[in-house]
Amino acid sequence: MDNLKAIAEQLSLGTLLAAALWLGLAGGLVALLRWALDKLARRFNRYRLQISRLFPLLRLIIWTFALLMTVFVILHLPQGALLAVAATVGVALGLAAQDMLRNLIAGVIMLFDRPYRVGDMVRIGEHYGEVKSIDLNLTRLHTFTDDIVTIPNAEVMKQAVVNSNAGELTEMIAVPFHVPAASDIATLKTLAHEAAFCCPYSYLKKPVVIVLEDEVDYHYITKVTIKAYVVDVRYERAMASDIIERVKSALQQHGITPIEANSQRK
Repeated sequence: MDNLKAIAEQLSLGTLLAAALWLGLAGGLVALLRWALDKLARRFNRYRLQISRLFPLLRLIIWTFALLMTVFVILHLPQGALLAVAATVGVALGLAAQDMLRNLIAGVIMLFDRPYRVGDMVRIGEHYGEVKSIDLNLTRLHTFTDDIVTIPNAEVMKQAVVNSNAGELTEMIAVPFHVPAASDIATLKTLAHEAAFCCPYSYLKKPVVIVLEDEVDYHYITKVTIKAYVVDVRYERAMASDIIERVKSALQQHGITPIEANSQRK
C-alpha cells in the first residue's frame, strides 16, 4: 500500500496527459514506419525481404524507448516503489496469464534466434505460407488460399519449422511428373530443361536440375522431377503451374502420355 501511495503522489493530470501524448506519438511513429517500409518494399521489390525485416526490430526499439521515457522521465516515478509494485504485478500476471507469458518469452527468443523472418515461406505444423508479421506473442502467415493464419509463438517453438527460402528472395521448386518407363530418356530431359528455361518465373542464375527415378506402380514408370529456382517466392505456385502446362504440351507433341503430373515444394 505504501508503494502504491508513493506512486500515486507523483501522478498528476498533467503528467498523465503528457504520458498519454508521448505513447500516442510512439504509436503514430510505429504506424508511419510500417507505411514507409511497405512503400519502400513495393518500390524496391528485389530488396523486399530485407526492408520488411526491419520493422519488428525497429518497432521493439521504439516501444521500449517510449515506455522507459514514460516511466522514468515523464512520470518520474520512485524507482524503489515502482520495482516493488512491478514485481508484485509481474507475479500476479505470470500466474494468471502463463500462456501469454510463454508466447512473449518465445517471441523474444525468436527475435534473436530467427528460425524465420518476415517474407520467408515457411511450414508450421499443417500451415504453409509467407510470414507477414512476427509480433512478440504471435506469428501471422499469409497462405496461398489468401488466408491469414495466426500462430502463438510458444506453439512455434514446440515443433519443427520448415523454411523454404531462409531469407532469400529465390526458392527451389520441385515439379515431378510420371511417364512410361519405356520413354526416351534424352527426350524427357530435353523437354524438362526447355520447360524450366522457358518459364518466365525461373531464376536462371541458379542451376536447373533434372532427376529421374524408376518406380513400380503395378508397372514400371519413370518419375521425372524438375528442380529450378523461382525468381520470387510469391510466384512459386505460378511457376509450378506454368512448368506443368509446358511439360504436358511438349509430351503430347512427342507422343508421350504422362501418367500423372503434379507439383510439390522441396
